[in-house]
Amino acid sequence: MNTENREQDEASRINMRLLKWVAILLPILFLAILDVVRHTLFSKYLHTIPGFVGIHAMIALAIVVFSYSIFGFIGRLQRRIIDQNRQLSALNEIAKAAAAKIRLEELLDTSLDQVLSRLSADAGLICILDLEKEEHSAVCYRGFSPEMVRRLQRAKLVDTPIALAVVRTGQPVVWEHVLEDPRVAEQARREGMRSGITAPLRSEDQVNGLLAIASRTERHFSSTDREFLEGIGGQLGMAIRNATLYQQSQLQNRELGALLAVGKVVTSSFDLDELLRASLDTVMEITSADASEIWLMEGAEELMLQCHRGAHGEAFLGQTRFRVGQGIPGIVAQNLEPILVKDIASDSRFLRQELIKAGFHTFCALPLSYHSKLVGVLAVAAFKANAINGPRELRLLEGIGEWLALAIENAYLYQQVQDQAVLQERERIAREMHDGMGQLLGYINTQAIAVKKLLSNQHLSEAREELTKMEDITRDLYADVREGILGLRIASRRKDGLVPALRDYLDHYMEMAGIQVELKVSSEATGSNLAPSVEIQLMRILQEALTNVRKHSKATVAVVTLDRSDNEFSVSIADNGQGFDLTRLPPIGWPRFGLQTMRERAEAVSGRFSIDTSPGQGTRVHVRIPLTHEINRSQKS
Repeated sequence: MNTENREQDEASRINMRLLKWVAILLPILFLAILDVVRHTLFSKYLHTIPGFVGIHAMIALAIVVFSYSIFGFIGRLQRRIIDQNRQLSALNEIAKAAAAKIRLEELLDTSLDQVLSRLSADAGLICILDLEKEEHSAVCYRGFSPEMVRRLQRAKLVDTPIALAVVRTGQPVVWEHVLEDPRVAEQARREGMRSGITAPLRSEDQVNGLLAIASRTERHFSSTDREFLEGIGGQLGMAIRNATLYQQSQLQNRELGALLAVGKVVTSSFDLDELLRASLDTVMEITSADASEIWLMEGAEELMLQCHRGAHGEAFLGQTRFRVGQGIPGIVAQNLEPILVKDIASDSRFLRQELIKAGFHTFCALPLSYHSKLVGVLAVAAFKANAINGPRELRLLEGIGEWLALAIENAYLYQQVQDQAVLQERERIAREMHDGMGQLLGYINTQAIAVKKLLSNQHLSEAREELTKMEDITRDLYADVREGILGLRIASRRKDGLVPALRDYLDHYMEMAGIQVELKVSSEATGSNLAPSVEIQLMRILQEALTNVRKHSKATVAVVTLDRSDNEFSVSIADNGQGFDLTRLPPIGWPRFGLQTMRERAEAVSGRFSIDTSPGQGTRVHVRIPLTHEINRSQKS
């Protein structure tokens, strides 16, 4: 286009130079010819009145013709300059509109109005191309019927020859005698158009749109008109490209935000139902789906509907189980490939008639796999037939599915760990009850039988003595039960960390046991952020050790110390009691079982357990926990 402009500017300069010399030389030449003719052919009439009048009439006529020719040429140049100025003004208005960063639709509307006004055309439209699908769609129009514009929505380029020619050549296509052009004759006849021009909207040598102008009368589109439309095409092509890039960046940001939102949801909770509901709500927000659901594997051959969100829940809950290979969810589970159906009513694989009756048209299902293991199926449904359209939205759903599969597997593993922890804790509590409370209750039961016999034999003093022993044992048993309940309650309320929970426990313990306990916490240990499993086991070890102090040590004072070095966290419980001989432990009961329980709890969190005691020297229990637990937890958070 720049080359054409330079050629036309050069032609204009040549015309102006030619006009200047014609205006100078033509009168001289005319006068010279007139003088020759007058002195040769009309010499005998020069001095007569008719000759005088005739000669001057010829001069006047020549002047008039010459003046009209010159001013006509000047008028054409002036009109051309005016047209060019008007077109430049239109280009300037469009450039200002583009610089104002208004919406693309508004810019195209404004531009189309400017073009129609400057070219005095009767109709026009602007289409945007989808080169990936080789389609074009009208985004704004004037003067054409809505029916024609509807036919242009998502129209294939191969079905519109003029549009295809413009896209391939990158040059305007003029149809001045439209009724003679078989490519558009029928359509133009319906619209009443006789002439037109279609110009490309280009950016960086790529056509991304079309501008079509039409007139109800036959007209000639000059090179200036073409230049004007090409200039408009460059402006709008750049605007379309910028808008497309902006939309793509916004869409990418939205997708990344969606994946981050889903990632935040699936890592915020290990409760399976809660994270599935939150995840599906996020899916509904970021896709064009009207309903969503998750099916989870129930065994190896069956899927069960675990969660549904969105419209018409009763329709989705009409069938809550599919065998692998049955229905679209079952087929996805069998083949491990996504399925997208645009018209579920016409697809024989779709077996849920309730959804068809509810008005759904689009259904998309994709597998949820973690390390090649199928954990379930994610499905979305929409009322519109063109929903879930394009590979981008499918990729987004697949990305969400990867997060969900990971979250579901983590929830399963977490539940297994929780169940295992509960079983282990139940086993420990059962052993403690059997070796402690169970033995005491057995002893009380035996003594009760003995007391009954003593009373029946009238041995009242011996019966009274046995009842006193039973009273002491029952009091100790009651204290054990209270202490056990207190320990469980404190452990369940450890949200503020180990130290606050321990302080709370020690306050109740001193009141109940009558033993003074001093808590020493180093500054390094105060801010330690231990894993929950470590805090629970340390708390249970402390409770077990302090219970032994109350029951067996005959101590009056105990000291609990919490400290931390670079690579471990340590806890110690020391008392001033009677101690015991570590080399002479009984086969069952205290202290063997208590030591075994504390050692097992320490080893469960990769810790080391040690005890230092001797008869008459008190007892010191020491537990060291490596800080890898704390490091791992910080990295995860």
